Amino acid sequence: MIDLIKKRYPLDSEAHIQNLVINNKDVQQYIVNNLNYSADVKIKFSKCGPYLNRIIPDIKITMGNEIIALMECKGSKINVTDYVRGIGQLFQYEYFSEQSAVEKNKDQLRYSNNFQTIYLIPSDVTINNDFNISKFKYPNTSKVLQINPKNYTIRNFSEEQRAKFQNINENLIAISEYYFRDNRIYELFLLMHHLQKFHKNASKNLNRKKLELDELRVYETTNNRNWRNAFITLSGLGFISEGNNLSLAGKKFLEYSYYEFLYIIFYDYIEPYAREILPFIFIDPNIKLTDLNNLIRKKNNRRDLLFLTESENRYLSSWLAIFRDDYGILNFESRKTSRTINYNPFKLKKNEFIKMIKKFTKPHHALREFINE
Repeated sequence: MIDLIKKRYPLDSEAHIQNLVINNKDVQQYIVNNLNYSADVKIKFSKCGPYLNRIIPDIKITMGNEIIALMECKGSKINVTDYVRGIGQLFQYEYFSEQSAVEKNKDQLRYSNNFQTIYLIPSDVTINNDFNISKFKYPNTSKVLQINPKNYTIRNFSEEQRAKFQNINENLIAISEYYFRDNRIYELFLLMHHLQKFHKNASKNLNRKKLELDELRVYETTNNRNWRNAFITLSGLGFISEGNNLSLAGKKFLEYSYYEFLYIIFYDYIEPYAREILPFIFIDPNIKLTDLNNLIRKKNNRRDLLFLTESENRYLSSWLAIFRDDYGILNFESRKTSRTINYNPFKLKKNEFIKMIKKFTKPHHALREFINE
């Protein structure tokens, strides 16, 4: 079904997003999960007829005889006028709930006390357009959800995420909508499996600091005294909930082996950063970080790149460590610029890439019980 949708509608179109919501059960479950409903509740997604003033919402979400949400969908490449028009639609949907207005011949439905308006957009809206989605006013009932165009997982564009993108302007651009905060990828994998193993059925919010002090530091990882960063990164990926429990998307990613997990994270989340950094490294493996930073900025019309060239060389240093410790693309000693290249991931197919990861990465000893070859 999804292959037919891809052929019928362009991937960056509004119609493609709408049809994903109507036809893809995984997408529906991700949305339900982000609305804080349990996976076993019976929730229906359907197209809408006209409401007041002949306004037609894109998607209606119901549970029993209650409308729990009305949804507006947009594609990747939209202009600011269309985006603002979508926000205007959300205000009207909120008004419908205030007036108890329903579709014609649907009078048996009523609005849930927890009714929400949803703005569903591809996550790359953040990078494909010249406006900042963090700098708009949304209705009080609204939740902005972002769908990853590569794997269809969905995250909440929370206040925490908005704060990160607040400063985007003509001198600071985003090349990716995902943030990795001084982590190794194996630490994310380890934390997710720890939550699954020891807190799978947790019904209450988990305290990040308590988890670190009482449980996580036993693993003695690279960033063992700062697990907060791993929580922040997983939250940004949509892999954990507001209560620090695994989200549905996080649980789905636990189905992958460790090396598949590394591969998918590379191409679904961090490839934009890799394509900025690695080509310069391949040309000059021993380049200094300051020179690398300047070359990346020069390539991008001397603008800073969010989560990459900011904070002097801090982000670059972290990315190079990921390419060394997690992927084995590079080899070098910390704080030294003498590097060797083991392979170029962009020239390899999936199986070859995974084979190179297995060959050159050195999995942390704490991963042994979680890696299934």
